[in-house]
Amino acid sequence: MEKSKATNWRDCIEFIVKEFAEKEKRQDEVLQLSRQIIRESASAIKDIHTGNIAGAKEGLTRIGGLAAHMREIDHGLENISFQCYQEFVEISSLLAVYEHREFPTHEELKVTPVAYLNGLADCSGELRRALQNSLLAGKKKQAEYYFGKMNELYDNLMLVKFSSSLVGPLKHKQDVLRGQLEAARSEMLRK
Repeated sequence: MEKSKATNWRDCIEFIVKEFAEKEKRQDEVLQLSRQIIRESASAIKDIHTGNIAGAKEGLTRIGGLAAHMREIDHGLENISFQCYQEFVEISSLLAVYEHREFPTHEELKVTPVAYLNGLADCSGELRRALQNSLLAGKKKQAEYYFGKMNELYDNLMLVKFSSSLVGPLKHKQDVLRGQLEAARSEMLRK
């Protein structure tokens, strides 16, 4: 934030108005970029589930570029950009699982720890979907792999026990993950 050179309260207000006008322009760009990242992420996730891994990788490359641009402009507007970083973590993690790689770290993705944890928690829902698709296709071993990854996420994310003022909506997502894991366990036992 630029320091005001105001010598009286009227100049101070004029300076503040200019600051807010600039922030509003960035806010508009952040909102537009955030929507684009969320749309691209949904498309890349669909590509993964339909077996179009090349399309998902292309999408992830675009999302990574958009996220890098977002980091340049979202200072002071992180409450708006938070969700798109979660989406970036979710798609990056899901693709890593599909390719039998380790989950990426928050440093590799250049996201905050809070966005990272929440994005990992969101990934569990997509892993359950992959598990269900595998079971429907009669691929029990593949379903077991996805179940193992869900379990791995659960075991590690449940170590994070802090208030929502520090970790955002993670507590709720941990509860959802617990339910998804139990439902997936039941689905595995039925097949």
